[in-house]
Amino acid sequence: MPPPAGSEVVEAPPREVRRVLVPSETPFFTYALIAINVLVFLADSLTAFAGLGFRGVGLLTLLGAKNNQAIMAGQTWRLITPLFLHGGILHLGFNSYFLYVVGRQIESAYGRARFLALYFLSGLAASIASFTLTNANSVGASGALFGLIGAWIPLLYRNQHILANTRQHIRSIVQVIAINLLIGLAPGIDNWAHLGGLIGGVTLGWFITPRYVLHGYYADEVHISDDSSPLAVWLATLAIGLGLVGLAVLLISTGLEGLL
Repeated sequence: MPPPAGSEVVEAPPREVRRVLVPSETPFFTYALIAINVLVFLADSLTAFAGLGFRGVGLLTLLGAKNNQAIMAGQTWRLITPLFLHGGILHLGFNSYFLYVVGRQIESAYGRARFLALYFLSGLAASIASFTLTNANSVGASGALFGLIGAWIPLLYRNQHILANTRQHIRSIVQVIAINLLIGLAPGIDNWAHLGGLIGGVTLGWFITPRYVLHGYYADEVHISDDSSPLAVWLATLAIGLGLVGLAVLLISTGLEGLL
């Protein structure tokens, strides 16, 4: 159908490859969390070696692992401290590598403050899910890591008008998540924590993901900036954080733990 009379027809710009500058930050907290996890593991191992633990389990793990009975008795810090504890060198190594690969990308894309919010609130969601659905003791940052990889999905989906091949990338991420959840069905792995962290990361990520806009479309260099509202981001973070804390208080006060 021809354009209305008097209208101007603007030709679409030719498709060409140009340099795109994506906003990013040095992933300081990713490296810091890896270092903290390694130092905590070494300190915990030293307490076990010195006989300060119990049956080869380090003192820090005894005091900080997710333990439903201890949480019910008032040791609510055990909903967060498991993020810094690991059950062995292989567990620490796998989680550190996963954090190194995924954490750097998420921290660069989301920014440092939002990265920390994603990490710790996903970890809290993981511990709440584990507390509610299993009596097994658990340690590890895996729930928070599932939250980080889950946060990729809303970032890609909500910026598909800017980023290329988003559907393909989302399919690849979903496949990685599915494979790791299948691996988590093995005995001794807290898959409920994985699932809780994933849901927490996707949910929080949906509300606080950067919203990219293009600048300098016809210039040699195309700049991308984040157009999301800082106020909306932190209100969403606060609301979800308070919601998780309230849920934890409700579950503990009503004794709803280890249901499965």
